[in-house]
Amino acid sequence: MTLAEVWPVRRLRVTTSVLELAVPGEDELAELAIHAAAGIYDPQSRFLARSPVAGWESGPSPQAEWSFLRYYWASLADWQPRRWNLVMAVKVDGACVGVQEIGAQDFGITRTVSTGSWIARRFQRRGYGKEMMRAAILHLAFAGLGADRAESAAWSTNAPSLGVSWSLGYQSNGTTIRAFDGARQEQINLVLDRERWESRRDDIAIHGLSEEVLELMEVSAASR
Repeated sequence: MTLAEVWPVRRLRVTTSVLELAVPGEDELAELAIHAAAGIYDPQSRFLARSPVAGWESGPSPQAEWSFLRYYWASLADWQPRRWNLVMAVKVDGACVGVQEIGAQDFGITRTVSTGSWIARRFQRRGYGKEMMRAAILHLAFAGLGADRAESAAWSTNAPSLGVSWSLGYQSNGTTIRAFDGARQEQINLVLDRERWESRRDDIAIHGLSEEVLELMEVSAASR
């Protein structure tokens, strides 16, 4: 048997006319780890907290690469139907450009997912953020899993991320004050419900969302 047969989540993919979200293999993990170590934030931006997101963490090499790999492997080791986190590679023309994750706790009851993502700095400003972080993963959440609600968050200083979220219908859901790197940071919490989500595109497809995968995500037939 192949690994994908034993762990069917490996077969899960979301494709659009621009990019693909897929569970990374070993070579893709190495590629993503190198991107993570190279950084995802503009070094000239003094106002954006360098906080870890979706496995990315600032620091020297090779510790930065190790940090990303540990995050990915931990998401697999901790997977349970009632608490899971799916980390996917974002691929454009076969090359990895970033990471998109989606997770949930007690999805069978809450019907709520949370998301996080990053794009390698050299691939930014090409429109991939809106395509992967929101359009593709929201299609998986609402059309594939039958979610009622998607949650996200961004620092108040991260205008590009907030702009993408608001353009797709997310609404502010209050703020949280956090301490990071010895400073006070304001986090804006975001929420999008099914009524505000509208998928008018016919170029987004979900592959490999089998009954075994749905069971591993605590998704019942009644919730879809």
